[in-house]
Amino acid sequence: MIRLKTNLYHGSLSTFEFIAEAKAQKYNKLLLLVDKAVSDSSPYFSQVLSELNKNFVVTTHELKIVTEPTYDFLDEVLDVVRGMTKFDLIIGIGGGSLLDITKAIACLLNNPGSAINYRGFNKVVIEGVPVACIPTTAGTGSEVTFNASFIDRAEMRKMGINGKNLFATYAVLDAKFTESCPKSVALSSGLDALVHTFESFTAIQANQVTQLFSISAFKLILSSLNAALSDNSPERSRQDLLLGSYLAGAALFNSGSGISGALSYPIGVHYKVPHGFAGGITLPSVIKFNIDHKWFDYARLFDAIDFDNRLSDESKSRFLHEKIQVLYQKINAPVNFDLWNLSKKDLPKLKVLCQDLQPAFDQNPIHFSAETDVSILLSNHLS
Repeated sequence: MIRLKTNLYHGSLSTFEFIAEAKAQKYNKLLLLVDKAVSDSSPYFSQVLSELNKNFVVTTHELKIVTEPTYDFLDEVLDVVRGMTKFDLIIGIGGGSLLDITKAIACLLNNPGSAINYRGFNKVVIEGVPVACIPTTAGTGSEVTFNASFIDRAEMRKMGINGKNLFATYAVLDAKFTESCPKSVALSSGLDALVHTFESFTAIQANQVTQLFSISAFKLILSSLNAALSDNSPERSRQDLLLGSYLAGAALFNSGSGISGALSYPIGVHYKVPHGFAGGITLPSVIKFNIDHKWFDYARLFDAIDFDNRLSDESKSRFLHEKIQVLYQKINAPVNFDLWNLSKKDLPKLKVLCQDLQPAFDQNPIHFSAETDVSILLSNHLS
């Protein structure tokens, strides 16, 4: 089974196409949630806001998002919004965290109680207010998934509100909104999309359809990421990266994730490593781990970008691993956790934190043990 529920608008200026559709659907009272960093820095946002105000009754609420959102922060936003008028459409403009907040708020407006009560899967019973997600970064794929991730500060765990009622009604992939994205944020987001691409491809529940999404995402991300991160980056590259991120997200929630994605949760929560870096740093090591244990299906990804029928599947897989390492060099991606002061002295704590991740590790095609393999893999990235 493949689940897709979101209407997609894709292309430069596609936000205005969406606005025309929203008007045709007779939406009237809109809540606009926007990351303050976007509203403060994006000239394009001002144009979009002006167009929205011409056509709808718009209540704009700016959110200052510095770190990954907690359930406490979500409740604070929820308290404010519950005190407003009723809305028939909620629009979120920002990075993955802002989009997660938008989807959660839309559901919780129609479901009583605190946000933490809905942590887990399919606990949101009543369908929420329709949502439009407009990402300003290319990475999480939140605009297409049924996940919204938050940190529980009491338990120091990251686990989201997930399920069939968390889908956005509309996703708008408009590269005009990524023009003002800071390079460090764009890099972390791009690595997040790359992790989603690989893990959705390798997950044991992947199928032919999800892998088509993964392969298409891989081709788009690999060909666009370096250019999209450059100064005066071409709009086409940023648009391709947005689409690659979307396809990777669609593949991931249909197939499952893997080792790097799982590791990113405790590393992000306990050591404040941005989510994309927390997963992206370990990705090359996970690829090598699988290849060294005789999993050579990476050859299909290699064939998508550099077909050569003279090579064995093992050779193709190892060449692909090299290509990823070269890409990391080109984009100056971090390959260790030195920037966040993690070192080998943290391995005992990291090993304990990862003990609950075995179900996620079990989605990898090669057995990966929380008891033994975590320390070995992480030590490659710790000084």
